[in-house]
Formats: sequence, structure tokens, C-alpha cells
Amino acid sequence: MNNSMLIIAIALQLVARVAGLTGKKRIGTIFFIIASHIPMAIFTKEWIHSGQAPLSSMHHVMIALAACLLPVYAAVVWGRGMQWTKPYFPIAGIVPLVAAAFIFKSESVWHLAPALQSPWFVPHVIAYMVSYAMALVAFIFLITSLFKKEEEDAKVLTEGSYELLSLAIPLMTFGMMSGALWANGIWGRYWSWDQKETWSLITWFLYLTYFHCRKHGKLRKYENMAHTFAFAALLSTFVLVNILPKLASKMHSYV
Repeated sequence: MNNSMLIIAIALQLVARVAGLTGKKRIGTIFFIIASHIPMAIFTKEWIHSGQAPLSSMHHVMIALAACLLPVYAAVVWGRGMQWTKPYFPIAGIVPLVAAAFIFKSESVWHLAPALQSPWFVPHVIAYMVSYAMALVAFIFLITSLFKKEEEDAKVLTEGSYELLSLAIPLMTFGMMSGALWANGIWGRYWSWDQKETWSLITWFLYLTYFHCRKHGKLRKYENMAHTFAFAALLSTFVLVNILPKLASKMHSYV
């Protein structure tokens, strides 16, 4: 049932994207909002059915990531007045939906391990999911800016990336801090230097490097490079550490 709903959501996101490209922005917005409510509904249903937050498998985490895009959209478009960003959100919405429906479908059965049964579990994961959703959209802005012929158009996109990442970095910081408090409560130490923790710290430092490059004139030319490396590290933290045997995090793998 979930998989069929995810495929419908993917189709709606594609319609939203096509509508945006053909100038029918209002229709595109409507389809994006409808499509975004599907992962939110699945997430809510799973939580109510099990009585536990469905965040302990990559399948469900991808659904959560897709669900986070709607509040991010609201924060950016309605909160920051960045209406020009509307056509890019369906692209971001498709990525986690495809991953949940096809790549990580086998992980749809999940359980909440004892180590995850902590008050910090939900705020820790949700903070990261929202920040990662923002980082995904910001990277889409960056990639699109590279294909813009007009320098002013490219600048608007890179400024949009900066706005989103300015919102994302405090959430990443909270994610790390809450994770440390959670780890201390379970294992008696704040930091263990396992793969997941190490890559999350690398990601955080690389995004700080990106901000440093933006703020210093001589380093501004490295802004896009720093952004690219930071997003690559984010992918390693979020995906590769969870699926590749040599990178797998023993302390952060529960399914």
C-alpha cells in the first residue's frame, strides 16, 4: 500500500515540475502540496499504527525526508518571501520518494531497538531531516546556477542556497548536540568517533567552510567548491555510511 502511494506521489511531483516548466506555476504549486501530503500521511499512519516514530529504517527515513520538504517550502516561500524557488521543490521531492519506493523498499519492515527508545530520538532525527531537506534544495540551486547564462540569474540561485543553508546549519548543530546527549545517556560517553559521528562532524565542518568562503572576499571563489564537498559529505553521512559494509556504522545501524 505504501509503495503504491509513493509512486502516486512521484507522479504528482513530476506533474508539478512540468507545470512549473511550462509557466503554470499555480498548478505546479497545488500538485507539489498534494504530493507532499502523501509521505506526511504515510509517516503519520505508521506512527499511529505502531505507537513509535517510524525513523529506524532508511525506507521510513526517506519518507520523513520527503515529508519535511513541505514545511521547508512554507518557510522559504511564505516565511522568507522567496517565491521564485517554487519550481525547484518538486525536483527535491522526487529524490527521497524514489529512494523510498524503489531503492530502500526492502527496509519497509522496521522495529525500534532499545537504544532508540530515548526522548532525544525524535528531535535528533527530525532536526537532521529538516536540515538535510534544506541542504538538498540548496544543492539543486547550486547545480542549476552553473547552467545559467546570465550572471544575475546564477547569483539569485547561489544567494538562495545561502539562505537555505543559513537555516539548515543551526539544525545540524542541534542534531549533533542532541545526539551527543543521547549517546551519553545510553553509552555513558558523548562521542565515540564511529563512522556516522565522524562523517556528521566532517559534514558540519565543510558547511562551516562554505560560510567562511562566502564571508571572505579572497575565498569567495571557492564557495561553490566548498558547497559541493559539503553536500558530498552529507550524502556519505546520510546514505553511504548506512549501506556500504566498509563504512557501516556499528553504533548507528539498528535494522
